[in-house]
Amino acid sequence: MRFLVKRLVQGFGVLLGTLTLVFIIFSWVPDPARELAGQTERESVVQSFRTKHGLDLPTHSRYLNFLGDLIPIGPRSDGSFGLRSPDLGTSYITDRPVIDTVRDAIPATLILACVAMLFATVFGIAIGLALALSPSSRLGEVVLSICALGMSAPSFVVAIIVAWLFGYVLHSYTGLSMTGGMIIVDPFEGPRLAWSHLILPAFTLGIRPLAVIIQLSRNSALDVLAAPYIRTARSKGLSSTRILFKHVLRNSLNPVLTATSGWFASMLAGAVFVEFVFGWKGMGLLMFSALERGDLPIVMGCTLVIATIFVLVNVVVDVLYGVLDPRVSHD
Repeated sequence: MRFLVKRLVQGFGVLLGTLTLVFIIFSWVPDPARELAGQTERESVVQSFRTKHGLDLPTHSRYLNFLGDLIPIGPRSDGSFGLRSPDLGTSYITDRPVIDTVRDAIPATLILACVAMLFATVFGIAIGLALALSPSSRLGEVVLSICALGMSAPSFVVAIIVAWLFGYVLHSYTGLSMTGGMIIVDPFEGPRLAWSHLILPAFTLGIRPLAVIIQLSRNSALDVLAAPYIRTARSKGLSSTRILFKHVLRNSLNPVLTATSGWFASMLAGAVFVEFVFGWKGMGLLMFSALERGDLPIVMGCTLVIATIFVLVNVVVDVLYGVLDPRVSHD
């Protein structure tokens, strides 16, 4: 419990620092009211917009109000005092609460990130272990070369190539579309989930972490295979399968777990270009549209959600270290 409390306090500090930095950056933005209203709009209309969104207040007052609205305990809308949902403000463009807009967009991004990370983790660990068992093979060198290419390719370039190749050139064989969201509206059946639209963006988003996990799994497994306790296990007559899954796999997962947690959290923010190319209506596309239109409350709400998930994922990973490797728990 002391370890968890310490990690949570550290995570809260990271979260507070992130929110403060983002708030300071956006406080330097020129008058968003005048920018959105246009240069020819009447000053009374612009001033009404500033008053509605609190832009007429000093910077420190706006910052304190921003933090106060995030506290889950305080006065509620019905006048009582108690638990409440955080208030992230309202959108400059749609005048809709930010928390409702983000709540509608985050499921699509979470599903995309989870599927992409599952694909990268399962295939990355399996291929990495196979390469570790035959480290000098010519096939292994080819796979590592492809991994280096996959790590260096920008996501938006890969997204365009994958969409064009599998969604246009090979469409008659794959049956996949170049673009499409998680939910489509059928004129006869109404809204329904379109899981086929998930394949190409998840594959594209998982290519880079797949390349990283393959190399990490291979290198970590090679280190474990060279450890003295592996030679002891072999001398006791344990089967290769038991040694592989009981000792090698478990003790080589820590660096893979670190990379996986970092990639999963970064996918929530880094899926912007992938979601834009494939038309996947998630938080990445929402943030892109908000930045394009100057909708700062939406951008700050997305940043808050991503930073919170990043902190929570890191706390969970720190706990999993001790589960996978008893030496970490003793330390």
